[in-house]
Amino acid sequence: MHNRGVSDITGKINLVMRIIHNIAGFKSKINHRMERRYSPTLIALVSAAAAALLMISMLFLPNYLGVANDGSYDRVMNAAGIYHIENQVDDIYNNYFIKTYSNVLSGYHQSDYWFNSQVLIVKAAVYFDDIITGDRFFDIRFLGLIYGILYVPAIYLLIKQACMRVKSFSEGIVIGVLGVLVFADVAYVSYFNSFYPEALWLISLMYCVGAAVSFQEDKNGYIDFSYLILFIISGVILMTSRSQCAVIGILLAVYCLKLVFVRRNWMWGVICVLCGLGLSFISITCMLQMESDFNDTSKFHAMTRGVLFQSDNPQKTLEEFNIPASYEMLTDASGYDYLPLVKPTDPIMEEFLSMYTITDIAAYYVRHPGKFFSMMDVSIKSCFGIRRDFCGNYEKSVGLPEKARSIFWSMWSTFKVNSAPKTIGYLLVLCAAGFLLFGKGYSLRPSNDRRSTVFLDIQIVVLLICISQSAITIVNSGDAEMIKHCFLVSYAIDLLTYFVLAEIVHKVNIF
Repeated sequence: MHNRGVSDITGKINLVMRIIHNIAGFKSKINHRMERRYSPTLIALVSAAAAALLMISMLFLPNYLGVANDGSYDRVMNAAGIYHIENQVDDIYNNYFIKTYSNVLSGYHQSDYWFNSQVLIVKAAVYFDDIITGDRFFDIRFLGLIYGILYVPAIYLLIKQACMRVKSFSEGIVIGVLGVLVFADVAYVSYFNSFYPEALWLISLMYCVGAAVSFQEDKNGYIDFSYLILFIISGVILMTSRSQCAVIGILLAVYCLKLVFVRRNWMWGVICVLCGLGLSFISITCMLQMESDFNDTSKFHAMTRGVLFQSDNPQKTLEEFNIPASYEMLTDASGYDYLPLVKPTDPIMEEFLSMYTITDIAAYYVRHPGKFFSMMDVSIKSCFGIRRDFCGNYEKSVGLPEKARSIFWSMWSTFKVNSAPKTIGYLLVLCAAGFLLFGKGYSLRPSNDRRSTVFLDIQIVVLLICISQSAITIVNSGDAEMIKHCFLVSYAIDLLTYFVLAEIVHKVNIF
């Protein structure tokens, strides 16, 4: 009996070894056949085509997918001259995705003036719709089409640059499939049919990163200059989309200064310095001039769902702000609760809100870095869910329940929510992996081989974008509005994960 059990185990081990041997043989055979025909461009084209087909099936074929309005994008609509149709009143918020809107102002609506790069994109979609249809309605799929036209080249560029690091066909295929799996996920693409800024953030940062890592190879000066222009334009679009993104311009400006060493040419150096100064100027201007993304409700939550939320002794913490200890009862209070203890907009809260500023809260976290680190951990946990859980993806006419969400091509977002380690430790592991994988060949003044330097530099920039967006949200609104403001945190983590996994595929050589 014992010998039979040992024999069964041995047989299973032999079976596994034969499977591994056959896979290795197949991999060697296909790599040998494709040795002189391996093309990162071809793999990126096929991946981009697959992403485009997935996007078309999600956005433009029944049942159309989008993201329902949570009440935060009405201002974008009104600024672009788009309004809800009156018979949609009961379905406007959260429950269902709405495809058709009115572009005629009536007494039921109110126009608004708001200017940013996202509003310009939406206005372009309205203009495009008017040319094609000539009616008084706006079909949001025209906006999805504009995003889609911008998205396909962006994902092509990103995957191509990732594939440039490998020379094996099988490894390139894995990197291409992984790119489509992550960046064509329905949780990302469904934002294209919506007025949220997430779609613009996704595409513009994808161009920034793709253009930045293109400097890994020594190319013609005109090609480098074209990628630099793409980097600048996409960066400007990103930082002018919302005031919270303005600080990203400073980070991109620092990267421009680092690009001085990419080419040993004084003219190139002058151009990079001027681009860095230009990005810095636009960034500072946006910080000073753009309207804040946060309001008094956010300020209330910055204290109750941030400072007091992490405090071991709320009374003592309130003393640091010279706030009476009686306000201790507001600890953990949220204006978004079904039955809130108090509404932040109530007149009774005016005195409380006047007792501190956002600068005071930022100073508190500087004095208590441990509390900020704890809030960062909360931020990472909150942002692993790319989707708005309380917003549906389908139109009401489909007949599905309220807030129903699509599971089509959602493997990555489902994995992140259900299985991925949702702690700041995961981000620290990604950082450590990045330094281990790319640090060996790093140089402040890269020579001919600058692949590792370029990749590590842009990963540092992406990491700083992640931290900055999380910090801005924590200081301004605690943990109450993280799903609304921290999309770039989740996306930055996905970008870091993608590049680390792509490099591991190459280093370990298991595919």
